Amino acid sequence: MEELRPRVKPARNRKISEIKIGDERVRVIGLVVDKKEAEFVLDDGSGRITVVFDDPAVVEGVGIGSRVRVFGTPLNVAGAHELRAEIVQKVDGLDLGLYEEVRREVKKLERELEEVK
Repeated sequence: MEELRPRVKPARNRKISEIKIGDERVRVIGLVVDKKEAEFVLDDGSGRITVVFDDPAVVEGVGIGSRVRVFGTPLNVAGAHELRAEIVQKVDGLDLGLYEEVRREVKKLERELEEVK
């Protein structure tokens, strides 16, 4: 018989500046601007956040200048925001301009749908 696992809540699409401590899981896309052994700094144009990870395999092939999408949990450590990474995906081929345009259109559609309710 197949084992039932608790369903993980979906990650909310956020800009770094939009991340709230109340968010359980988020996903952000940005550029790696600094990297150390167990963390890197991600910049998406709206802000910067330190992304921490336990397993170096999560960031295999990721370096300074890499464009990545990070799924993770927001943390507040000593008054600073961090993101504990669950998944880090390289998205170097992503057109960020087009991505932002689609993101704006989706938000616009969501607002229109809310007005209809």
